[in-house]
Amino acid sequence: MIDLTRIHPVTDFVRNYKSFLTRIKETGQPEVLTVNGVPEAVLVDAKSYQEMVNALEHERFVKAVNEGIADMKAGRGQPLEESFADIRREYGLGRGE
Repeated sequence: MIDLTRIHPVTDFVRNYKSFLTRIKETGQPEVLTVNGVPEAVLVDAKSYQEMVNALEHERFVKAVNEGIADMKAGRGQPLEESFADIRREYGLGRGE
């Protein structure tokens, strides 16, 4: 949840960007920038952003694996060798290519 004390007009950021960047880097907390009182952007430090991206990618991977497992358990899918044979046929490949 975003701290309400970390919501600022974009004009404040334009005038004082160095202090914003220092504060964000020191605290690791996001800051919301508004235009005419409407939230327009969220600033986060690079480390926090990368952590969010990594967490999202991990979550998507785990979800995809779980969906694949559920599909196989439900009989949707085919054995690996059958899949490889389909690919070889589709691309005109021999067994060892």
